Amino acid sequence: MTTMTMNRRSLLVGATAMGSLAMPGVLRAQSRAMVFWTTQRAPEQTAVYNEIFAGFAKDNPGVTVSVQAFQEEELLPKLAATLAGGTPPDLISHMPPEFVMQLNAQGLLQPVDDIIKTVGEQDFYPNSLELLHDDKGGYYPGLAIVNSTTTGPLWYRKDLVGADGPAAFTTWESMLATAKRTNRRGVFGTIYPFGKTSMGDKLLLQTIWRSGGFVLNPDGSVGFNSPATVAAFEFIRELLQYSPAGSANYAYTETVNGFVEGRAASAPYSGRVLINVQSQNPKLADEISVVPFPMGPNGRDVFVGDFQSLVIPKAAKDHDLSKKLALSLLQKDNYIKFLHTTPSHNLPNLKSIATSAEFNANPIITRYQKEVAVMVTATAKGRSLLKESSAHPTNVKAGVILGSRVMVEALQDVVIGGLTPQAAAARGADRIAALLKA
Repeated sequence: MTTMTMNRRSLLVGATAMGSLAMPGVLRAQSRAMVFWTTQRAPEQTAVYNEIFAGFAKDNPGVTVSVQAFQEEELLPKLAATLAGGTPPDLISHMPPEFVMQLNAQGLLQPVDDIIKTVGEQDFYPNSLELLHDDKGGYYPGLAIVNSTTTGPLWYRKDLVGADGPAAFTTWESMLATAKRTNRRGVFGTIYPFGKTSMGDKLLLQTIWRSGGFVLNPDGSVGFNSPATVAAFEFIRELLQYSPAGSANYAYTETVNGFVEGRAASAPYSGRVLINVQSQNPKLADEISVVPFPMGPNGRDVFVGDFQSLVIPKAAKDHDLSKKLALSLLQKDNYIKFLHTTPSHNLPNLKSIATSAEFNANPIITRYQKEVAVMVTATAKGRSLLKESSAHPTNVKAGVILGSRVMVEALQDVVIGGLTPQAAAARGADRIAALLKA
């Protein structure tokens, strides 16, 4: 078992052991201690969850909800352990969609169609519904409670970029020129993280897409070894001249800190930049803005979306109560309350919320209305390795490919190992093909 992939038999054995306990409604009249898992671990987020669930307990006498927070990489191993031990969580939030469809392929998730219909299917952004649909079974095993893109927005310093503004980042060529021009006096022109991490993989995947390429072609064949991937490698190699030397080990934290602390003229990241600037470096508050990450000459206007999802394990003790708990999170006041704990970092996946006066009334969102609009637009164009285009079938091995770090290792082969982009793309394609066959 690796941190990102799961021994199928261990999960199925756990699910079988729990099958006799999956009886909706049996425990509802009794004292019921529910368990909620999430990857959102900030103290202010935990406080809001506790507040929401206290209200849920008041409306459902005898019910209590405990919040347990984990890193993304911990979710699958811990779920396997709880299935085997007969103690699965009742609801999981912010699960990566690649994990959702991997677990669904093993029959371990309960459909959430009732939740989507109650909220209103037309209210969800279409790309999220398309991504999380089991086309063979005709149901949704999960729903994206929020969406964001940590790689789609490119933040920049207006005071350093100057009069060019957004035009400085419209193309790869203009971004390279801007990074070179602003790389001076102890400030890097940009940050391009390519550590063996989730962010390293997702940013590379997005760069390949915005070069016009695919990891897998619509017919299921491996498309990684393509002129588009080679062009992406060449662009990144040139851009890294203006990125910190430690970028080969950079992930989310190093990237956001580097920009917020004023050590780079530009960097990719989500809306958390806005919150961190207010608290850590307020003198930059009026000097930052955001543009979509640039696109190559033959690229597609698409970004990597995170699509953090709500799922109910099939082995959960009371599916109806789990659905009620999920709906409490999607209740308008609760939903906005949670979104406002990290304004613009988690963006709404409900159109009615994104356009509501209540959501947009937050002081940070109001102050940076233009920047938030750029990020909302990017998430609406977001996709996943699960389904790289509308012409692609669902790739249930997406989580395995991401977890292997094959893609970003191919980039490191170029930048650190000295392989030609062509050789690295061919080697990476062979490794992806082997993962698909495993």
